[in-house]
Amino acid sequence: MIERARAMIPVLRQRANDCEALRRVPDETVRDFLEAGFFRIIQPKRFGGYEFDLPTLVRCMIEISRGCGSSGWVLSLTSAHTWWAAQYEPEAQEEFFSDDGDLRFPLIFAPTGTATPVDGGYDLNGVWNYASG
Repeated sequence: MIERARAMIPVLRQRANDCEALRRVPDETVRDFLEAGFFRIIQPKRFGGYEFDLPTLVRCMIEISRGCGSSGWVLSLTSAHTWWAAQYEPEAQEEFFSDDGDLRFPLIFAPTGTATPVDGGYDLNGVWNYASG
């Protein structure tokens, strides 16, 4: 996995200016991360992840960041969020990881909104502060 991350450095360097101009990670980079399995580095094996340890995740993020610091930042945050989701009760994990297996979501520790159960899901309302990633 670390070698996969290292192999991405040249292409990430080529896309770094695009990342800056777009103010987000380019779609091509997200696709490359999906294909390489980077969003599954610490995801539990029972949900299709690799379940590597945190030092492996950090080493991968260092390599990615050598190519593009912004892409490394976003990937490290989404990976950390995956780790958080893996700490939840098994029923909650089933909901998080059941769709396509590549979990990516923002995480805010001081939520100010409300989630009200409705048929087929939840009605989410509120105003949130900035969340990086």
